Amino acid sequence: MKKSNQVWKIAFFALSGLVVLVIIFLFVLFQRYFPEVDENHFIQKQPTEEEATFNIQTNKAKLNTLIASRIEQTPSDISYMVELLDENVQFRSAFRILGQEVPVTINFKPVVVPNGDLLLKVETFSVGILSLPVDQVLQFISNWIEVAEWIVTYPSERVVEVKVTEIKVDKNESIRFRFLTFDLEKDNIELEMIID
Repeated sequence: MKKSNQVWKIAFFALSGLVVLVIIFLFVLFQRYFPEVDENHFIQKQPTEEEATFNIQTNKAKLNTLIASRIEQTPSDISYMVELLDENVQFRSAFRILGQEVPVTINFKPVVVPNGDLLLKVETFSVGILSLPVDQVLQFISNWIEVAEWIVTYPSERVVEVKVTEIKVDKNESIRFRFLTFDLEKDNIELEMIID
């Protein structure tokens, strides 16, 4: 009887020891493969830029719709429109002289400058059938039509600057835009939206 009790005791302690070893082994494995979250866990390892950028690709038709809606929202005594055509940006308006509406048409060649703004260089213009110097026409138009503060006319340089980088989208001014591509012939207009 003593021998069988001893065998059971040895078997019991051996099994208990084995269970304890398995538990210790599992605990060590758990600690090794599932460590506790340290304070640096949620800090980015890679250096980040201060701004996030997103590319926006559009075409003439969509941008023409946006321009038309913006012009409609901007109150003006004079009716005018801006339209992207196959090769240029066209400004059209009219003014009344001696009871007659005289058409004004200016064609601009768009050029993206390094900071992402858009320069519109005057290519052709017409005021009725009169031939007037471009700088005088631009000066006349800038005094005649009230445009957004981010559109600046430089009559002597025959250029209109569209400062898209200064367009305020939100109250905090944390969202900005800049042009990357403005190719009317290929119908490829690409902007970058920057969130600071």
